[in-house]
Amino acid sequence: MSLEATTEVLPALAAARPVRHWITVIIPCHNEAAYIGRTIESVLGQRRRPDSIIVMCDNCDDGTQEVAARYEGVIVIESVNNTHLKSGALNQALDVATRAMDPDDFVVCMDADTIIDHELLYNAERHFRGNDRLAAVSSNHLITEFDTHHYIPLMQAMEYERDRRFVGRRKGRYGCMTGMAAMYRVRALYDVKAHYGAFYDQDNWTEDWFLTIALKHLGWRMLRPQDCMAATVPVPTLRGLFTQRVRWARGYLQTLRKFGFTRYTAIPWLKQAGLLWSTFARLAFFYLLFLSRHHLLAWWMLPIFILFTADAVNTSYRAGWRAVAAAICFPLEIFYAWLITAAIFTGYFRELFHVGSASHFKRVRR
Repeated sequence: MSLEATTEVLPALAAARPVRHWITVIIPCHNEAAYIGRTIESVLGQRRRPDSIIVMCDNCDDGTQEVAARYEGVIVIESVNNTHLKSGALNQALDVATRAMDPDDFVVCMDADTIIDHELLYNAERHFRGNDRLAAVSSNHLITEFDTHHYIPLMQAMEYERDRRFVGRRKGRYGCMTGMAAMYRVRALYDVKAHYGAFYDQDNWTEDWFLTIALKHLGWRMLRPQDCMAATVPVPTLRGLFTQRVRWARGYLQTLRKFGFTRYTAIPWLKQAGLLWSTFARLAFFYLLFLSRHHLLAWWMLPIFILFTADAVNTSYRAGWRAVAAAICFPLEIFYAWLITAAIFTGYFRELFHVGSASHFKRVRR
């Protein structure tokens, strides 16, 4: 269906709305034929069914449109002259979808390789009740629905589980409104567009971080509750993971530089100093281990290793028994941590010195 045709269909649907708050789910995708079916099925299986589902196909040539069109009630549209990848596709879809919606309706933007828990829409909508300044409710992301037999996917599963626990300790008041799945109040999206010219910054490497910080500067609140879960496809290779995290880091720094040092970016900026310190501390730790290598088998080292391993197991066991085994074999995680750190510093270097272009990272799986 064309964008023009969609502008006629959606208002007709919304005019006959059976609910107080309309929920539209938007799924941007580029060559996601292998995953889009499971994603749509997870949306259709929601306890609180969405009122409309839009699959935005952006320059797909693998049959994604045909797979999505098999599902009754799903509106499949194609982007028009989009050169801004995911953010451009989302902006086109939002321009169409929000025309037929009231300011206090909700839009869910989610990745095409994500499976959302069947309670996500119901719980997300519930969090908005009685909280007029709540702009967005984000999912917490896991990988447990997918194959974690191999090293790189397993490490990501453990990483995401620890991130979920950290967000939980902060009562959901932390972090990015992830592009994997997040529900937005239409009024808040209008506010962002009015102040910044578009819903998503099309020049940003990580459009979800830009939208998160923009909403904060406009006085909106956001939440990542533990009852809104989503599972995403892991990156399967070291090279792909490194490329993904370089882009994430570059987009994060790009967002901070765009907004400058404000009350909402002060802590993120300070965290960059913390990253430098933690990297130095880890190097110093390994150097001290090298100097004291003759003492590593001493009896007094045993309680330290037990405590270290127990903490690693406790923070990752919900990712499965393989995660427990990997946590016990902690050098596996040490290598993974250094890989992520190297990717972050590479991303920062490329952003600061303008190395590479978006085409180098085109269509990398999130």
